[in-house]
Amino acid sequence: MKILKFILIITILNSCASNKKIEGKYTSNFADLGFFITTINLKDDKTFEYNFSGDLVNQELTGTYIIDKNLLYLKFSKEKFEIESKNDSLSITEIFSGNYHNYEVQNEKGIQFHRKFKIGNNKLFSYRIDNGKLVKHAKKYSDNKRYLFLGPTSKMKKIFLQKIE
Repeated sequence: MKILKFILIITILNSCASNKKIEGKYTSNFADLGFFITTINLKDDKTFEYNFSGDLVNQELTGTYIIDKNLLYLKFSKEKFEIESKNDSLSITEIFSGNYHNYEVQNEKGIQFHRKFKIGNNKLFSYRIDNGKLVKHAKKYSDNKRYLFLGPTSKMKKIFLQKIE
């Protein structure tokens, strides 16, 4: 009986311990609003590459990440509106399309971060910046026509970043 209890306790403790490999490349499962794709490449050395692109926007940022239970916290190397330039002065194109972000530094459980994601089943679910709520659905546009003459349609669909590598 003692052996059975011991095996049961060991099994429960092993199932609680998470040794999932979170590192890899994640990308949006569809283009949000028909334009915007997010790609995150998490590396083994706790650094990441973040790419948010679409229409006229292209942000390529780097930084470090922290994992706390099932939450992923991203902290960019640059501060808000800081533009990295190779020259001493900034050109108009660097100002309008430079690699900068507009995320405020937030603090949760003593962890400073710019973006937060929930980890689950090789997927990352984003949290909203303005109110901190989990984003569950987003608008997906389709070329399918609702009626014979009307243009593209849209519908709400689950949005997440899917692990691809």
